[in-house]
Amino acid sequence: MNLDIPGLPPVCVSPFFPWEKKTAWLTVRTRHAFHPFHVTTRLCLELLAAWKDRLVSGSPRFLDVGCGTGILALAAVKLGAGRAIGVDLSDSAIARSRENARLNNLCGKVFWVRGSVEAVSGPFHGVLANVPWECWESLLDPIADRVAEGGGLIASGFQDIQAEVMERRLEAKGLTVVDRRQGDLTFFGVPPSGSFTWCAVVAMRSAQKNEP
Repeated sequence: MNLDIPGLPPVCVSPFFPWEKKTAWLTVRTRHAFHPFHVTTRLCLELLAAWKDRLVSGSPRFLDVGCGTGILALAAVKLGAGRAIGVDLSDSAIARSRENARLNNLCGKVFWVRGSVEAVSGPFHGVLANVPWECWESLLDPIADRVAEGGGLIASGFQDIQAEVMERRLEAKGLTVVDRRQGDLTFFGVPPSGSFTWCAVVAMRSAQKNEP
């Protein structure tokens, strides 16, 4: 199964046939980790592709918070990041991320840490976090603090009804939202939040100006 993302070559996600991964830009196995077919992962990949020149290709270190299958950290390296670090609280997610790094011959460029954002020190020119809203409520400040001057954050995992609050909090941390995208994910019933629409944003931190 392929993820078709504007601006990216084919991303092959399990289940797939052996010959499919031979032509894939990135190949990902998903067992016991957050599935990349969720609309938030698609939005993050779309923003990685759209903002690669600002956030990825010039980034010596890239951070992915809540890495899941590792797909976003791996994509960042494929797009030109010097190194990527993925963190996740789940042992199975870290195991799956390591497997996917081996599958794509990227073990030397991506590193995995069991834990949350406090497990790594910054700053990072590029930071990405696709985590549930409940996590954003407690982790937004430490995640934003990892963004270097002149760097930026790709944030997702929240819905349109939370977007205004999210953007206000990012602004308060010195991050300016420069791109916002959204997509719908339908359910058999109305979700508890009442919304079907998920969002992702790019928020940039300005570079510090030298005093004359």
